[in-house]
Amino acid sequence: MSEKRIMLIESGKFIGGVFFNLFQQHDQLRIIEAAPANPQELLNAVESYRPHIVVLDDTVDEAFLTHLLHYMQKSGDIRVVVVNTENNRVALYQKQQINVLRSADFFAIL
Repeated sequence: MSEKRIMLIESGKFIGGVFFNLFQQHDQLRIIEAAPANPQELLNAVESYRPHIVVLDDTVDEAFLTHLLHYMQKSGDIRVVVVNTENNRVALYQKQQINVLRSADFFAIL
């Protein structure tokens, strides 16, 4: 597997420590965390870092996801993963939504 760049969007509640530690165990994943204050800062970080995958949870501002999905539709070269903190579900967006039900499925999409 070639190296994948993953950007974790820090919500202050969920993503940071859990996913950072999980992903750090895989040599082929390069991780960066971002805590943008608004959707424009988020897009600036995405354009600067050029991640393959952006991971965020459902507690971040809904405008962040809206802007990311719009960017994804234009660029087509990133995936957006949204972790639902209430029911432990993961949604993957890659021009269309794909639900991930098991952790093995999650690593398969990376």
